[in-house]
Amino acid sequence: MRALVLNEPLSIAAGERPEPNADPGPGRALIRVRSIGICGSDLHAFRGHHPFVTYPRVLGHELGCEVLAIAPNDRGIAVGDHVCVEPLLNCGTCFPCRQGRYNCCVNIKVLGIHTDGGMTERVEVPVERLHKSKIDLSYDELALCETLSIGVQAVKRGCVASGQNVVVVGAGPIGLGAMIAARAKGAEVLVIDPIELNRKTALDMGADAVVDPANEDVIKRVQQWSPRDGGAHVVLEAVGLPATIAQSVQFAAPTGAVVVIGISKEIVPLTFSDWMRKEVALLTTRNSCDAFPTVLALFENYRSELARMVTHHFTLDEGPKVFNWLHESRGRAGVIKAVLHQD
Repeated sequence: MRALVLNEPLSIAAGERPEPNADPGPGRALIRVRSIGICGSDLHAFRGHHPFVTYPRVLGHELGCEVLAIAPNDRGIAVGDHVCVEPLLNCGTCFPCRQGRYNCCVNIKVLGIHTDGGMTERVEVPVERLHKSKIDLSYDELALCETLSIGVQAVKRGCVASGQNVVVVGAGPIGLGAMIAARAKGAEVLVIDPIELNRKTALDMGADAVVDPANEDVIKRVQQWSPRDGGAHVVLEAVGLPATIAQSVQFAAPTGAVVVIGISKEIVPLTFSDWMRKEVALLTTRNSCDAFPTVLALFENYRSELARMVTHHFTLDEGPKVFNWLHESRGRAGVIKAVLHQD
């Protein structure tokens, strides 16, 4: 069957992959991939910057799919159902798995990262990693679910609560998902992003305030926005640059928390006295854990807002051209989320 294969950094092309088992065994399902979101981590892999990707690799972990065959199950999922995919394959026996934190499994394999993913026609996956919505979501909306799960996980890690002030650094798809997840908790959210389209999208999706770090004193704006407590109760860093990670402490209120979502292989220089002076908690987050039911519930209340995230549509065959375009544009192409489609 056809697939997009990332053979090495900056080289992605049409290729072939073996057909998966048409009659999946116990606990397994065969799905037809209909929509595939292009994630920032896919672009990191394309550029050769992703710390966990090896080559060659079929990318794709943001998937909206149709069930073609499925073993008997107690999840209410049947042939013909439209589903999203939680793309984590965990061992179930290591220390994180025994705690129920399978997102940090020592032996984890993420579809499209450690093992081949969904930029192909059909994939076999565990039934327990399929999720069906209570409402009739499109394949594009189902493909958004994995992106949104990252923000839900970050909000959970930061213990975001009603009445808090939250700063989101970066209004790409991950940051926008984190913003919606924080709003759903009852928090007020300020979003920082240098790209005008991203700031406008954040406002259209319900951000309480936005800041352009290229033309404004960001630290002053955050303190003015949250004057009583001298900063944000929780900062969600969704960029992954050493500079933005290091600066996040300046946005946090004393005894607040910074949750780093963005991925970086680089050394981050931290002025640790700033963190100690405020006793700010520095937290990290990886993938998501038990977040998909929350994500699907978000669509029941924020469907029109979330629809704004998908800005560009292409066919799977156009994938090589799209990756090169996104790589060369370096964020200047006016894209929030690009999705690949196939019949």
